[in-house]
Order: sequence, then C-alpha cells, then structure tokens
Amino acid sequence: MEFDYTSVVLALIVFSLMLMVIRLRFEVRHLKEELDRLAEAPRYYRSAAAGGTQNEERPLRPSGDGDEQLRALVAKGRKIEAIKEARQLYNLSLKDAKDYVESL
Repeated sequence: MEFDYTSVVLALIVFSLMLMVIRLRFEVRHLKEELDRLAEAPRYYRSAAAGGTQNEERPLRPSGDGDEQLRALVAKGRKIEAIKEARQLYNLSLKDAKDYVESL
C-alpha cells in the first residue's frame, strides 16, 4: 500500500484548520458571555465637576432595593458583609463596592 504524502499533508492542514475554527468559535462564545455580563454591570462616567480629574472614572450610583439591606448591614457594624453583598448585587469590583458602601 502506497501513501500519497501530499494527501496526508493536506489532511493534516484541513484538520488543523478545523481545530482552529472550533477554538475560535469557543472564544467568540466566551466573549459574547463576557459582553452580556458587562452590559449588566453599572455604567461609568467621567466628571471633572464631581471633584475628579478627567481620567478618573466614577461609578454611577446603582439604583435598587439592595441599598436598604446594605445600610442595615453597615448600621450593624458588618461593613465587610455589606461590601460582599454590594459586589454581588451590583457586579462591582472590590474597590468600587467598598467606595459604594462607604458612600451610603
């Protein structure tokens, strides 16, 4: 039985291309999920009038019923739990959640 090396090389190239397409489809799906997650996150704006510089981003105040729960936790002296809760409720980073809870 004789092998045609060009056919083997061609088959390997096609197989490699198929693997690349599968990987790219997975990455596109992952990026779509990340975009959906970010679309639900609080928006940011730049404001020089708010006392910040032009390059400083400040989170908009999220609106929701969770603020009362966060205020109650802070009033009980459970600030760390309030920060954790703010991160979950509003999808904030640790720093933004800390700043948010301190602003309540």
